Amino acid sequence: MTAHEGKLYGGNGYWEDIPGQEGAQAAQILVLETPDGAWRVDHDFDERLPDGRRRHLAVSALQSIQFDTDGRGKTLSQPVSLLLASTWDLTGTSQVFTRHNDTGRWSALILSEDKPTPNFLPQIRCFGSHKDRVTGADLVFAGQMPRGIFSGSYDPQTKGHIRWSSTPEITPASISNAFAGLHRRLRVTSFAEANGRLYATIGQHVFERIDGPSPQWRSIYTNSIPGRSETGLRGLTAVPFVGTSMLLATVEGTAARVLRINPETGENITELDLCAFLSQSWRMDVRYVIAAYNDMTSVSLPEGENVLLIGLMAFVAKKTPVPAGHHVVDIGYGVVEAGAWYLLRWPDGHYMLRQLAAPFPQAPVAIRAIKCSPFPEDGNSLYFAGYDANKASAHNSAWIARAQRI
Repeated sequence: MTAHEGKLYGGNGYWEDIPGQEGAQAAQILVLETPDGAWRVDHDFDERLPDGRRRHLAVSALQSIQFDTDGRGKTLSQPVSLLLASTWDLTGTSQVFTRHNDTGRWSALILSEDKPTPNFLPQIRCFGSHKDRVTGADLVFAGQMPRGIFSGSYDPQTKGHIRWSSTPEITPASISNAFAGLHRRLRVTSFAEANGRLYATIGQHVFERIDGPSPQWRSIYTNSIPGRSETGLRGLTAVPFVGTSMLLATVEGTAARVLRINPETGENITELDLCAFLSQSWRMDVRYVIAAYNDMTSVSLPEGENVLLIGLMAFVAKKTPVPAGHHVVDIGYGVVEAGAWYLLRWPDGHYMLRQLAAPFPQAPVAIRAIKCSPFPEDGNSLYFAGYDANKASAHNSAWIARAQRI
């Protein structure tokens, strides 16, 4: 989900869907225009392949990006905000879709074309933004697998109003894949700005961008305790710490943790051992955790403090006892705790665990996104969205829920 031009947008998908009477569906962008309104389809990626299958399986990235300057660093007459999306495209093509605010239509631009395999689908997984400290250009970034990180700048004369680089600024081929999951492939999962610099997570690494006309990226951190993990690091987020900014990231997998990383030195500490914390809180044997699927959400409290909300999902041991108040789903190769759980991180670095209470028609399984309401009349509402098929068949399982701020 993302807020854009005073509305709330969300992307859905049909990965592992077993179609009902409505037949096979394609990825969609949804929009909520008022808090008391209904979600509607803003865009349907309805293109079909020659064999009749839907080409676009799911929305893989969705982000609102604002530009104040063009690619030369020249200030625009007025700021421009663009809503960007990308999909799991069964052809292996990675496209950036741009919504045109004046018409509501979407245009597509091909960023790269790669061959998919039975266990690998090329895709853009995240977008980020940053003002180059040397050139003054406002830039947008796309984290694509397997190519790497592409950059773009605002250009109203180009399709989609963004002029993208023809080659990536950094490629996974130049990175050690000793800790890679996803069949030895590295996924770019998140971007964050801290102290005026841009950082990205790639596999089990954090990289810093060296700004300038010929930008470079340098490694500042490598996770030395990866455990078993498909993705590696997720949810990179900057947090204030003693007059500067630190980076938070989660480790997905059997060695799941929340890390605090000093971007200047690469030194890190474990703020939270996720497997141990959830095992103790739930009184269950937690084996594998995904936290901060896409990002961490900063929420202002009435007292003036800012807390971070972090959605999660966890696998538990197959024969672990299930305490009252918990529900699990057996997906064959594993068992997941099927409640909608999330973490609260307080400014002093301590954590609390909360569960989203809502009348879910099916097990919610995972909280993948949390957003503050963009509607002034909506008070202190938060919007939660989720589900994870975990490679198991599902139908009509994605959900969005609204709750009051903490």
